[in-house]
Amino acid sequence: MIGFAETEHIELNFRQRWASYLTIIVAVLALAGGYALRVNSLNATQRFENKQIGLAARYPVNWLLEEGKTDFVFRVQDPAAVPFKTTLQMALLPFGPDALLAEIPNYLNITRATSLSTYIALQINSVTLPNGTQGLQMEYAYAASETNPALQSVPIVVRGLDVIVLRNSQALVITYRADVQSFDRNRHYFDSFLRSLEF
Repeated sequence: MIGFAETEHIELNFRQRWASYLTIIVAVLALAGGYALRVNSLNATQRFENKQIGLAARYPVNWLLEEGKTDFVFRVQDPAAVPFKTTLQMALLPFGPDALLAEIPNYLNITRATSLSTYIALQINSVTLPNGTQGLQMEYAYAASETNPALQSVPIVVRGLDVIVLRNSQALVITYRADVQSFDRNRHYFDSFLRSLEF
């Protein structure tokens, strides 16, 4: 009788151990599945295309799209980014058939110095886009202030990165901007944007 009770007690412990293992396995699988869903939702994109201009790219699905302004073809911004909305933008600048790629950063520096507070150009390098197109990469920084006087705050230091390529008689300027704290962390959005770019 005592032997039977001991066997039953051992058997229950064995079952309990397996139930614990299964619970842990299910919990780990659920966490892995949740993480995969989160990564997919964060990396989900949608396509922007302007057939008249001949530009297309993919941008994060939950970002706000604005298009058709005078100084850019389209712009997307992360509404959740604070204090500065992380921005991806494409602009076309008319330069004529004899334009040189090296002249365009100078033009951008001059125009931005008059419109962006404490604008400073940092560096210019050659770059090759994922599709093989040669271009220039220009880094810069400036101070962004709140435009609403009722919401006065300390100016935010913004880092910008332009990739510039020539297309016929136009310069295509692909821009990434973010506050200095999140610039490197959010750079992957710009890299994905460049990989998807069609022009």
